[in-house]
Parts: sequence; C-alpha cells; structure tokens
Amino acid sequence: LAAARGLTLARLASIPLFLFLLVQTHHAGPQHWRVSLLVLYVGIALSDFLDGRLARKAGAPSHVWGQIDAAADIAFTSLSLAAATWLGRVGPWVPIGVAVLGGRFLLRTLGHQPALAGRLVEDRAGKAAGVIYYLLVGAVAVELSMEGEGGRWFIARAGDAVFLYTLFL
Repeated sequence: LAAARGLTLARLASIPLFLFLLVQTHHAGPQHWRVSLLVLYVGIALSDFLDGRLARKAGAPSHVWGQIDAAADIAFTSLSLAAATWLGRVGPWVPIGVAVLGGRFLLRTLGHQPALAGRLVEDRAGKAAGVIYYLLVGAVAVELSMEGEGGRWFIARAGDAVFLYTLFL
C-alpha cells in the first residue's frame, strides 16, 4: 500500500521536473535532457499504471487516494499540455479540455460515497480521454526529443481531435 501511495506522490512531485525538461528540450537542450524527458515520461506513465493495481493487490483501494491519483493525472496532463501550448505544439483549448473534463470528474466524485469497496466509480469514456491525453503528452515529448518538426502538424491535429472528443463527453 505504501508503494502505491508513494508512486502517486512521486508522480505529483515529478511534474515540475517534467515541465522543465519539456521546455529545455524545446530550446535545443543537450541530448541527455532529451533522453531524460523520455525516461521521466515513461516513469510517470508506469507509476500511473501501477499505483492502482498495487493498492487493489494490497486489498486497500481508497476513495480519497483514488481522487488524489486522478488529481495527479489531471495535473500532469493539463500542465504538460499547457506547456506544449506555450511551445506552439497544441492549441490552448487542449489543456483547457483536460482541466474541465478532469475537474468535472473530481467534483462529481468529491461528495459521493464510494460505491465499490472504497474505489472511485469509473467513467469509461472519461478514462479513455485521460489515456488519450497521456498519449498526447507522450507524443509531444517524443517529437521534441527527436529534434525535428516532422510530427508537429500531426500532434496539433491529434490535440484538436482529442479536444473534440472531450466536447462530446
């Protein structure tokens, strides 16, 4: 259980470093920053994948820690995509979409008692949007790390498509 909670807190704590590496990589930072950006992204994504599983395996999923986990995901994706907006990679509506969709989820679950043994009731469409936003952050990190502009247009259009999906939700 401590490992699950530690992974969630580590993800929150790593956001400033990820944003720093994102911006520095954009400004043609050294190669080790480019690699560090990708390694940190993978670590953040893995921590999100593992923390809930570890909590369930320990037999102690928690409504409150589920909300903290969701808040960590929303903070990571919205702040990363806000930085990507500032760097000209996606439109400003993309991080706004993450924040609104995530905020709605958190507000909806804030006052509700857990329905399933302490776990948050998941919204499959919203969860899919969260995964897609995570992948979009990864695409931005990969594109910046490759020192090229080849994927810039594609990433911007992918951001637009994900935002339209968010509007649909």
